[in-house]
Amino acid sequence: MPLVTARRRDGADDAIAVEKPYYDLRAPDYLTIAPSDRRVRGILEEATARALVDEVRAEGDVLELACGPGGFTKELARYARAVTAVDASSEMLARNRVEVPRENVQYVRADIFDWRPERSYDLVFFAFWLSHVPPGRFDEFWHLVRLCVGDSGRMAFVDEDDRGIGNDELHVVDGVPLARRTLGDGRQFDIVKLYWNPDELAARLDVLGWAVTIRPVDNTFMFGVGTPRPR
Repeated sequence: MPLVTARRRDGADDAIAVEKPYYDLRAPDYLTIAPSDRRVRGILEEATARALVDEVRAEGDVLELACGPGGFTKELARYARAVTAVDASSEMLARNRVEVPRENVQYVRADIFDWRPERSYDLVFFAFWLSHVPPGRFDEFWHLVRLCVGDSGRMAFVDEDDRGIGNDELHVVDGVPLARRTLGDGRQFDIVKLYWNPDELAARLDVLGWAVTIRPVDNTFMFGVGTPRPR
């Protein structure tokens, strides 16, 4: 089967474009018992995800970026007055609607790198998304998060950290780490994948004006919470 890979124009655009059809195709069996598309399956236990959201207490208006199939959406919706769930994949959003039949969840289909909020939120949350942000778009993404939290909001995230770097076959194209993922029909996609060291990530965010704490969770995950420093 042909390999769908990144032939990049500006070091980011093509790699991001590859992720959209990949997640549409993965939506039906993403985070299920279906065979993994990577070297080692990395799944956060549902009970752990629930405990992290309990810790955050995501009350008020919550924005979830890259909401995926709904594993965290349903937990956020237990606390939030309203959840705005954003994803670029129409198939992921469709599955999320089925998995999370809650009236307090609103869905938005949008490319996160192009989308801008119409207002600020009490909490901005994203799970397993930061590792898919290309290095050249890191500052841009955190500028978006800053717009979304306003002057009094918080952010929280969950992702794999550098302890899980052996979970994927990684290679670098134009300075961007890519992980090869193989679908059940043999099609392959190279998607952006960074395994951040929590201390290095915290240092980068400190430079960008965030007060954050990041701690390890289980064997290969990290959990971060933070607020923007006053301008």
